[in-house]
Amino acid sequence: MMRTDPGERALSVAEYLLGVLELAVIVVAVGYAARQIRRAALPAWSGPPAWVAEAVVALSLAIVLGEALGTFGAFTSVGYVAGSLAAAALAALASRRVGERDEGPAGDTAGNGGAFAPPAPPRYALWLAAGIVAVVVAGWLVPTLSALTGGMGRADTLWYHMPLSLRFVETGSTGELFFFDPIFFAQFYPANTELLHALGILAFGRDLLSPLVNLGFLGLALLAGWAIGRPYGVAPHALVGAAVVLGAETMVSFQAGEALNDVAGVAFLLCSVALLVNVASTIPDAEMAPRRNIGLPAIAIAGASAGLAAGTKLSFLAPVAILTVAVVVVVSRGRRVGAAAAWLVPMLVTGGYWYLRNLVHVGNPIPFTGFGPLGLLAPERAIELRPGFSVAHYWDDPSIWQEWFAPQLAEELGILWPAILLAVAGASFYALWRGREPLLRALGGVVLLTAIAYVFTPLTAGGEEGEPIAFEWNIRYLTPAIAIALALLPCLPAVRRIPRRRTVVLAGLTALATATTLSIEQWGGEFANRTSAAALGVVLFGSLAFAIVASARGWRTSIRRHAAWALPVVLAGAVGAGYLVQDRYLERRYEHRGEELRLAEAVRWAQDIQDARIAVSGVRGVYNQYVFAGADLSNHVQWLGERTEHDGFERIATCAGWREALNRGAYDYVVTMYDPYDPGELTDTKEALWTRVDPHAREVHRDGPVSVFELVGPLSPDACGDLPDLEPAELNGDSVNLDPLANQPPAAN
Repeated sequence: MMRTDPGERALSVAEYLLGVLELAVIVVAVGYAARQIRRAALPAWSGPPAWVAEAVVALSLAIVLGEALGTFGAFTSVGYVAGSLAAAALAALASRRVGERDEGPAGDTAGNGGAFAPPAPPRYALWLAAGIVAVVVAGWLVPTLSALTGGMGRADTLWYHMPLSLRFVETGSTGELFFFDPIFFAQFYPANTELLHALGILAFGRDLLSPLVNLGFLGLALLAGWAIGRPYGVAPHALVGAAVVLGAETMVSFQAGEALNDVAGVAFLLCSVALLVNVASTIPDAEMAPRRNIGLPAIAIAGASAGLAAGTKLSFLAPVAILTVAVVVVVSRGRRVGAAAAWLVPMLVTGGYWYLRNLVHVGNPIPFTGFGPLGLLAPERAIELRPGFSVAHYWDDPSIWQEWFAPQLAEELGILWPAILLAVAGASFYALWRGREPLLRALGGVVLLTAIAYVFTPLTAGGEEGEPIAFEWNIRYLTPAIAIALALLPCLPAVRRIPRRRTVVLAGLTALATATTLSIEQWGGEFANRTSAAALGVVLFGSLAFAIVASARGWRTSIRRHAAWALPVVLAGAVGAGYLVQDRYLERRYEHRGEELRLAEAVRWAQDIQDARIAVSGVRGVYNQYVFAGADLSNHVQWLGERTEHDGFERIATCAGWREALNRGAYDYVVTMYDPYDPGELTDTKEALWTRVDPHAREVHRDGPVSVFELVGPLSPDACGDLPDLEPAELNGDSVNLDPLANQPPAAN
């Protein structure tokens, strides 16, 4: 345990370059392995569909490798570099053997697509798509650059996304359950994207890359949108359709510059749809007899992508399950068993690890439910912050729709939200009715059933009766249905068949995307500064350059000719810029975090603490654990609670139990926080009182109800005397919403 000078937070040149080298080895090795696997599985594919397939395979390899290493406690820098190099070598060997096999008659793609060259989209469509990409990416860049200035700040990022990533790095393990959340039991959540954030921490010992990860998923989602429309000659149209929701407030506000993972799940689902569409639709005449012989290699990679979504977030289980049924139904009857196996095996490999871990530890893959009559083991949650109502709970209450749902839909999806929802409904119903091609009809059903599942999903309208405060936050659970529906809309036979209809649909989608993206709050208020102008200018310039190049003849040859010298220059520039950014980022990280919540002084103190064990208390502490890990992420931070039956976790109710837990954990510091969102009139907490009156606790910081204590010796559980226990309101969560003064100790009144 030690304290460093703020000037020592940043990496030295040598440390930074070593991290870059480690990351480069991993990326090149995994990328090479993915390319070899794609070439062996889908040899006739090229362009965006091939890039989507390679991205899916690369991410699958990266995540599955981390899970495999972590199962044996070997999720370390050395272990991961060695594993990625081994994966590259095995992929090269396997692809060489596949290449030596007889591949059948010339031109036979075994139903894997790629033989048909799609019609080229008109130039105006390319220009419109480039402009939309520019605006969407610029909107994302503003909060991303803000996070690179002061640190990631969303509650979910600090509550469980980054704490889980840090636990993987601290322990080298992914197979354990890490207990730090008594409210929603985040120890049971799937954690695919948290593994990716952990890779960045492994390389640099800092979270430098984490604010940028979701920009990568945004790019993947846009690429998948393009690939969905490509076989029908409407690639720009489909990209703009996907961009409608990707640029909405519900995505930008929660995903840009943060570790939240909804955009990752949406990207994985769009990739799965793109792979299926390309292999099922690549025939010279899209109006020919419907084709059902979807190739098994393409199904396998699409299944892996769906599994990545299921292993990312619980809310994606429903759309993945619906898509699974659709794939089995759409293939010809005699091939369904093979198709089901080709889909399910990769899906379980890429998405089933976390559920298997839960099954091993608890006896239940999803311990939030006992699965009805099965009666599987499930821990009881003591804290219930708010009733978990669904949108369906208020289906017959017009006042809720008028006062809550409509205004929040306008805020999160833009003023044209009714048009967006009508377009989604129209696309799904028309695809089911007149989609003609079996896959398009099935995907229409996927959209419709996913939207229905959203309406009945718990917490989509969470909050006290008549106050669905969670509706606004959880509109993002509807984004998979919106993204798939609007990407498919231009692909429907009635639209793509007639040029004028294609133009009208593109114009409508462009209007929706423009209105949605330009209405996000990042363009106004505190964000209205030179950063937004710079972001828009840079991205607009790049997108216009893309449109010019893509619309020119021979652009692929031109890119290949110049890539040999341009790519090293770009990479060198990125490495240099990254070093300058990390220095500023680490110097100012969390400098102003939580000033209105009375947390700022404690958070600033933690940035220069190293290798310490820090205990945290209070409901507000649950949502701010990560900020106490320090600038170099070397502190072990633990929300202090106690294990219960079936791997549950709850609050410590007594002074004696609190002190015993601190002694067992050999903590160096304690940060005591309060329960309600806003400290209000609170001046102290019971956990702080329990700690403060012990002679071996020294209070080093205090700001109202937030205190930091240094422990200079074991605390005495026997000396608690008549210090107050926690009340029922604190143990069941009412202290957050109904009784915010519950945590105020009587001595402070």
